[in-house]
Amino acid sequence: MDHKEIRGLISAVVTPFKADGSIDYRGFAHHVERVASTRGIYGIAVSGHAGEVLTLSSGERTEIVATAKKVMPKGVKLVAGIASGSMAGLVHEGLIAKNAGAEMLLVLPLFDVRPYRHLCHQPEAVHAVFERMDREVDLPMIVFQYPEATGCAYSLASLQRIATLRHVVGIKAATVTATKYAEINDALNDQVSVLAACDAPSLLGMLLHNAPGALLGISVVGTQQWVDLVREATTGDARKAKEIHNNFAVPLMDAIYEYQLQKSPISTCSANKEALVQLGEIQSSWVRPPALGVTQARKDAIRLGLQKAGLLMTKTAVGL
Repeated sequence: MDHKEIRGLISAVVTPFKADGSIDYRGFAHHVERVASTRGIYGIAVSGHAGEVLTLSSGERTEIVATAKKVMPKGVKLVAGIASGSMAGLVHEGLIAKNAGAEMLLVLPLFDVRPYRHLCHQPEAVHAVFERMDREVDLPMIVFQYPEATGCAYSLASLQRIATLRHVVGIKAATVTATKYAEINDALNDQVSVLAACDAPSLLGMLLHNAPGALLGISVVGTQQWVDLVREATTGDARKAKEIHNNFAVPLMDAIYEYQLQKSPISTCSANKEALVQLGEIQSSWVRPPALGVTQARKDAIRLGLQKAGLLMTKTAVGL
């Protein structure tokens, strides 16, 4: 797969749950079908952090991919998030996602545990993981680059090392700042597709810095406007992009993701789901522990954000 093919928006969908904590597969299928049917969208990512991948069993992840595959429109890419604490486990998750119908993988860092975090800065250690994935899974991969503050961000040298692998075609650059995004994109955009990944106002600067596209969790809320924002910022009219960003995206970024400043302990997954509940798309904003669900105050803030963004015109929305 040529990395230059990856253009536009990949939207990371949520995983809705029932009251008993089990996955609402019917609600999930409707959610995926709606998002994936958005005009101009490039792909859908399931079981990423927005889909609460760390709380899902291997069997649930497999069923999520298979369910999404059944309702995906032709031509829209299905990306599956995978995570594990071991190399063998990561390969296993990649293979079952592939067999369930995934066309691409979003690979969360194997090094996101304290004893391994320092290895993110060691090109040979990082290369060993992705070389094995490249060889044994044989599926295009997007590398999930975490923010520096997590202590689990790959060094630029590590990213450059794995960018030489055939199946490493993209990087989800969740770098927080446009400056750090620019550093990665400047170094690697001729080898991989460096996707902007920020649910905060830094996104616009990233998109305008020669970005090929974006991979966003917040984009399940008002998906068409997010597709339009990414398109205008990357290949269209920067003035239109600024207008969409300021009038539509910013109110949602503030209300749902709190500009990624972690002002409260409330789960962004729950806040994202709550916006979909208020829009009448899913039934519940419940998230699996230890994540914390939305409070009434946060529900009110999300309602106001939806109104400011033009998605909710009155205070009589479904479920309020």
